[in-house]
Amino acid sequence: MPKKRNAAQRIGAIGEARFRLSCEQNLIIPNKVEHDFGFDFLCQPDLAAGFGRTGPVSGVFVGFSVRATDRDDGRIRLNRADAECLLAAQFPTGLALVKLTGPESAAVHFRMMDAAFIVELSHFLASAKKSKHFTPKDMRPVAEIRDAIREVSAPGYLEQARADAARKIAEPITGPVRIQIHRDADSQASLITSLDLYAWFEQGTPAEREALYLATFGEPARRDRRMRELALSGKVMGGLAHLPQPYVLAGFVMDHPTGVCVETTPASAELPVLRTANEHHFGYVHPAGFALTVSARVEKDGQHVHLMRALADPDSDALLGDHPLLLDFLTTCAPESVLCFDDGDGLTLDATYFDGLGDLARCAAAYRAAQSLDGWDAVPVMVKDMAGPESRNSLMFLGSAADPQAQLIPRALLLAAPEVQEKDCDTASGTIDVPVVCNLADSSVVAWFSGHGSVLFHEGDPCGFKVPAFRVDTIEVLPRVPSRSPFPRVLLGPRTLIHDNGRWQEGDAETGQWAEDVRLRFRLD
Repeated sequence: MPKKRNAAQRIGAIGEARFRLSCEQNLIIPNKVEHDFGFDFLCQPDLAAGFGRTGPVSGVFVGFSVRATDRDDGRIRLNRADAECLLAAQFPTGLALVKLTGPESAAVHFRMMDAAFIVELSHFLASAKKSKHFTPKDMRPVAEIRDAIREVSAPGYLEQARADAARKIAEPITGPVRIQIHRDADSQASLITSLDLYAWFEQGTPAEREALYLATFGEPARRDRRMRELALSGKVMGGLAHLPQPYVLAGFVMDHPTGVCVETTPASAELPVLRTANEHHFGYVHPAGFALTVSARVEKDGQHVHLMRALADPDSDALLGDHPLLLDFLTTCAPESVLCFDDGDGLTLDATYFDGLGDLARCAAAYRAAQSLDGWDAVPVMVKDMAGPESRNSLMFLGSAADPQAQLIPRALLLAAPEVQEKDCDTASGTIDVPVVCNLADSSVVAWFSGHGSVLFHEGDPCGFKVPAFRVDTIEVLPRVPSRSPFPRVLLGPRTLIHDNGRWQEGDAETGQWAEDVRLRFRLD
């Protein structure tokens, strides 16, 4: 069976021949690429002043991908690989369209890889489409090809076009952007400056939005590190893909010094803060890692509202004791409080509007109360301790422990087997020391409660106690041991008592590096 030639092969061959002829007619030297992986010709400008004149040949090559068609509308198709090839080339490139109306008649059109074309192909690649079509109306007539090649052959044109394209892709998302290419003998980089730095990061998922929120309104000293860990927007990065790497991203973060006052009859307290904002929130940030934020309008339950939130940075290791103004502010906050913001707008809001502010205020009050406990000076309470449920539970318990009227420890406890009754036990007078283990973010705090009463014995072994009242004898700080429960607990050996919302409940026994030393102690008279 003889070899066969299909119409597409015939059209392609004639199209390349017509492109070659058009180049020659316009003083462009077309060099056919032997191994064609995306580019059919590497063209050099003939710099002669005219057809009959002698002149130099440019040392610049411009790659052309040639597509031919005999369709009436002159439409050609590029797939995703074609677009990626055009964008990735490290030399000037163009796309040629040859519209055939027969084997002897053709119209040649072209389009150079300028900023507008880069943007168009980048948007195509960012979409889910598999192909993109072009017609002669999308192209320029071949009579302009010599001037166009001269333009794209200018030194630095390609990088400038890519930088302009990256800016056009970014600005609808980020606002005004400036892009510069920097090179020296040892390095290269793309320097990107944006008015809204936060807009460069992904914000599509709740986790991404929360990470950006924390970078904006968390402890200011942690902002740079957190922003380096954020994922850059895929849509924006698509425009930067072919600029020299690394990318150096800089921008403006507005931290305007101002203040906020909490007013609660008859007390008030002022807190110096920095006002800052991103696209979704504005807020007031204290350097220790506390913030009050207000969202842009969002739709909730059929209404547009502003969501307000109080933040304690979950990573801030700033000691609460080092920030007395913050403590004064939080301990002054109450449900009836009003917050006044001194930033020129005269903004006044009820404290109850801010989600979480009540919890932080109660934690601060508990911290203040616990300062009267013996040994408290060694307890490292940080801002992040107000952020985690386990640490908050610990602070609330320790604050209550400072009140001698609270009586947090059970007055009677029987540790023997269930079948043993108190009437089966012997008693002896003595002192009982009960350790309550409270986990903070970086340490375990043991509050030793001491009380005098009766020690219960069964078959010679202590098995419980009856004590009229306990008081905190001392506070001990130990290396943190993770707990199965987020609540304060007493380690009893075969079981554990857990202080859950004011009530003691039994839980599984816990072990740890110091668990054997932190047990009930009985001292007989």
